[in-house]
Amino acid sequence: MVRTYCLCLVSAAFISALSVIAGHAAELVYPTGSRIGLEPAKGLSASKRFPGFEDRTSGVTVLILDLPAQAISEAAKQISKDGLKKQGIVEDTRENFSHRSGKGTLVAGHQQGERKARKWILLTSIFDSTTLIVVEVPDDAAVSYSDSAVRTMLSSLTMRASVPIDEQLKLLPLRFTELSGMRPVRVIASTGAILTNGPKDTLEPSEQPLLIVSIGRGGPDEPAARDIFARNLFAGTGHFKDMRIIGTDMLRLGGGLQTHQLFAEARDAKTETPIKLVQWVRFGSGAYIRIVGIARADEWSDAFPRFRAVRDGVNPRG
Repeated sequence: MVRTYCLCLVSAAFISALSVIAGHAAELVYPTGSRIGLEPAKGLSASKRFPGFEDRTSGVTVLILDLPAQAISEAAKQISKDGLKKQGIVEDTRENFSHRSGKGTLVAGHQQGERKARKWILLTSIFDSTTLIVVEVPDDAAVSYSDSAVRTMLSSLTMRASVPIDEQLKLLPLRFTELSGMRPVRVIASTGAILTNGPKDTLEPSEQPLLIVSIGRGGPDEPAARDIFARNLFAGTGHFKDMRIIGTDMLRLGGGLQTHQLFAEARDAKTETPIKLVQWVRFGSGAYIRIVGIARADEWSDAFPRFRAVRDGVNPRG
């Protein structure tokens, strides 16, 4: 009876210990817009200044670079012993290093100069990319960020197949405060996004309405030149047949900013489907926002109010 009671106590203590460990386990975190995630060491949080993590108090940084696959050779040169020496880094160790998504090369060393720091550099190739992670710990923060803590963090490296589009939108210089039932299906580099209304993730306007929103630099200041500018932008819109502009106007939208409005009709080049289009170009100081709505003629009465609602909710990110 005593033996059974003791075993129960041991089991309970073991389960309790596991619970404590689980409760304190680091969670995998992907910095916004990054395919690379880590379980950051205690004290680190996702940086708002660069892709990675940082401890603003101690000056510790973890820089994550997701580079093209072909960059592996150049990156290897940069972290060679001579390459590091040119950067003022003295190499201490170099080793093959395993992480959750594969293997790479881990170099540890010391940054020389006025700002002395311990550095770890991990270079690895995953899927279609070259990943470079640089950890810098100032000497006076070494007690809180040990070699063991850094290695544990780097071993958690995980790459996801893609970045969710909601995260990609957060990196754009535009804010969408009203989608009116539309949803983003693609982010255009760092300048804009394409939205649709329907069940498919398609970019074919003959299938579902499309709204293309982008921001550009420049644009004429003179009102008289803005009509020509907007028409020239529209001339490069898609591959349509029998395109003809049926109306233009200058509106005052978004706090009184001049907005050029243009309507057009065309036929889809692949299916001959009748298409209607609208373009708005909102001019600001040194930049402009361009919004192009495209839909089948038989869907226009439903699509156009949605386009207009999204247009009114688009603003530069402040």
